[in-house]
Amino acid sequence: MLCRRAEADPDICGDKLEKCGLCAHVFCLFFATLLFPQENLRVGLMGFLPRDILIAVRRAAQKVRA
Repeated sequence: MLCRRAEADPDICGDKLEKCGLCAHVFCLFFATLLFPQENLRVGLMGFLPRDILIAVRRAAQKVRA
């Protein structure tokens, strides 16, 4: 969702996680702008709340790629 590369190389983007109707690579979650994990890593995707992930996805979609 964040990088728009569903079949990206796991060595580059990390493993792909799927839960709560969301899908994201581990590294994409950790390096997304203004996306912070909760202390409890069991919530959402590795501690990232679904609501916050969706906001990050919308923000990433508005960026212009060169």
